[in-house]
Amino acid sequence: MASIIFYLDKENNGNSLILLSFTFNHKRLRLSTGLTVPKISWDQESQKAKPIKDFIDENKRLRETVNFFLDKYDELFPKGIKPMPDEVQRKSDQILEAFKIFSGRKKAIEGEKVSLISFISMFRERYKNKIGIAHLNHYKSLKTHLEGFQTKTGFRIDFDTIGKDFYIKFTDYLGELNLKPNTVGGHIKRIKRLMNEANEDKLTTNQDHKNREFKVIKEDVDTIYLTENEIKLLYEMQIDQNEYRRIRDIFILNCYTGLRHSDWSKVSSEQIRGRKLYVRTQKTNEPVIIPVKPLVLEILKRYGTIDVPPLQKTNDAIRWIGQKAFDKKLGGENIKKWREIRTHTVRRSFATNAYLAGIPMRDVMQITGHRTTESFLKYIRVTKLETAEKLKDHPFFS
Repeated sequence: MASIIFYLDKENNGNSLILLSFTFNHKRLRLSTGLTVPKISWDQESQKAKPIKDFIDENKRLRETVNFFLDKYDELFPKGIKPMPDEVQRKSDQILEAFKIFSGRKKAIEGEKVSLISFISMFRERYKNKIGIAHLNHYKSLKTHLEGFQTKTGFRIDFDTIGKDFYIKFTDYLGELNLKPNTVGGHIKRIKRLMNEANEDKLTTNQDHKNREFKVIKEDVDTIYLTENEIKLLYEMQIDQNEYRRIRDIFILNCYTGLRHSDWSKVSSEQIRGRKLYVRTQKTNEPVIIPVKPLVLEILKRYGTIDVPPLQKTNDAIRWIGQKAFDKKLGGENIKKWREIRTHTVRRSFATNAYLAGIPMRDVMQITGHRTTESFLKYIRVTKLETAEKLKDHPFFS
């Protein structure tokens, strides 16, 4: 484990220098951040200078410093490997030299060695204001898997080793972790992007990731959606446990708004004006305006601010709710689908029901965030019979 604490040096001419203590593997580095603040403005508990509006640049730099040290630690000390004391000292010196470059006290040596794994941290820093946090976290997960793969198999991970042999061994490794094919494919897709970026940065000339056999694995998942009637039945189902009932109600909110589970942490009643919800989605960071049903207003009025539970806890609750709906034979038709509902079911339900209701596709895509008609049509779940039902009253067939 690694931790970083900021604290003030003695006061000098009204200001104090912000120092830091970085602790890792029984080693401690005490360094200067180069930043100064009035002693009266420093909040040791929150590790910030206050009032925040007066110290925006200083607090931003402190956050960047924390990220620098933790990313560097993850890079140099892979999980599951216990380093020897001499290795800790050697890598401590590397951290110190890297911090001198980070803080501007030393120029980076041209051509300094960058590995594929360390490049992931550079990539995330480069795109932190251009890619949603959820996507960036996928690259963090990839970094963890690459380090775990390297530790378990002894296969050296770097730009020049990314080829057919790596592809076969790494996909096998991810399969042994019981990751789904689409998840494995997502990691391969991210490796291909990293390699393309590294080629553009002239960090490597390896092009093996572009070969035909280095393909992104995909599986056509027949994901279910809930009809309007099924959503209503689920909302009316008796649930005695308060926590499960609240998660069920958030699930219903998403079925009628198309929002992701994580988006509700940003929603307050002030964002609903004239039966329209104004929100910036977390995944795409784009503003959307969503008309809201009276039922949405009813649920929001009941809870006020939505306290979003963790995703795993939510999926566990939804599986329980789905099993209960199955046991009750809710709906009486295709009751097996209740066992398949998950948090992502809500967006497919919203998009599919809106499409079947006759809302123009482009209007639905404005809410769901799909950029192409092709991707949207793959996303919704509409049978040939449902399409025929939708079109039978169209003037063309009259």
